[in-house]
Amino acid sequence: MDKKKKRQLLENREDLIAQLYQECRSMNEIIKWSQFEPIHEKLQKVIDIEKELLKVNPVCNREENLNVFIGWLHSNGIDTSSFEISSFENYGLGLKATRTLSSDECFLTVPLSMIITTDTIMNSSSFSPLIDKDPLLRSMPNVALALFLLHERPQSKWQPYIDILPTDFNTPLYFNYDQLNRLKSSAALCDILTHIQRIARQYCYLHNLLKGQPTHSKLAENFSYDAYRWAVSVVSTRQNNILNDQGVPQLSLIPVMDFLNHEFGQECIHYDLKLRQIECQTMKNIEKNEQIFMFYGKRTNAEYLLHNGFVPHQPNPYDTYLLKLALSKTDKGFEEKSQLLQRYGLEASDKYLLFVDDELFNPAVFIFIKIFLMSLDDVTNVLSKNTAMDEFFNIYALDKDNDVRTFLRTRIQLFIRSLNIASFKNNDLIDHLLMSEHEILTRALKKLELPY
Repeated sequence: MDKKKKRQLLENREDLIAQLYQECRSMNEIIKWSQFEPIHEKLQKVIDIEKELLKVNPVCNREENLNVFIGWLHSNGIDTSSFEISSFENYGLGLKATRTLSSDECFLTVPLSMIITTDTIMNSSSFSPLIDKDPLLRSMPNVALALFLLHERPQSKWQPYIDILPTDFNTPLYFNYDQLNRLKSSAALCDILTHIQRIARQYCYLHNLLKGQPTHSKLAENFSYDAYRWAVSVVSTRQNNILNDQGVPQLSLIPVMDFLNHEFGQECIHYDLKLRQIECQTMKNIEKNEQIFMFYGKRTNAEYLLHNGFVPHQPNPYDTYLLKLALSKTDKGFEEKSQLLQRYGLEASDKYLLFVDDELFNPAVFIFIKIFLMSLDDVTNVLSKNTAMDEFFNIYALDKDNDVRTFLRTRIQLFIRSLNIASFKNNDLIDHLLMSEHEILTRALKKLELPY
């Protein structure tokens, strides 16, 4: 590329990043698709320019790097005799038992010296000064951990581990316009778009930060949105919380343990403070040549998609539906209703769990809808009497409120129609998420149709 073209591309990139940063800073949360479109457009232009400007890291074959990685594990005292890294259909790489394992049996230990933690970052003589003088990196360990990965990527003690990491992910940060558009009917859409906006804002901030760091010129030279979303996705899909020597939780990346794929069960990862090592136990009996799983934690399907890049095929006992409810600002009683909601600890616009512990009528949902439907005179009356929440429930009995049930039934029917399951033809994780939302809404509708 000639110097003139490169200079022009660099100038265009700086202009776009400035515009993108301003766009991303103008709102805390994206609540509708139209707010996201200008962000997506500018972000895509930045990505396209950076592809021209920067050297693209060669796509490495993870399986080709396995032998070096396993040798690195052995040289650092990690025993791999109970398992091997293997490829599984629909899962990719995972851990396969090389012998029969009993339930609760420890099959893997990883010493603290092999784990990348926030303490690791702070002990890095070349990287810690950057954190010391930057408030965002000090306050957001996940961002610091992602940037540290890029700092270590060219040459590092952890190079065999970095070389075995996936080169791309299924998280929404990698979704194209059409994939995001298919999520328009999902309750998770706003969270997903806001997450992309947040990562774009962090990228712009870090780009500007690194420009003024001569000691990190190499990191700045190779820093791009594509590189940053890779590092963010590594941290998001593989991070764990472990305790340091002072008993303080810290984010960590644990080599080899993070090959364990998800299955519902119980907590099976423990940190031994005395021995300073992570201990991984089985959740159940495992036969030789079977895959070993771990439980990733109590998350909804939307959270698994957002943070881990998959939607469980198993029924998820922790899944629920986030129902967005908001007072209309054109409501004549908007101020009074907002005041009454605030008295009961609620906002004029918020998201509510449709189910709590498998019970449909989340009390917060009931209170919101009841106040939403109340006349101005009723609201004023409740305000004037300073009615407590328990008394409110006695006056407006939950099991007899047909107006609340009717409102909720109508709203749920609209959501079900908008999902349009007949159009689900891709059989991918987006379809799986939308189908799980459809199942929850259908279950809620059936509960609403039951007699009091």
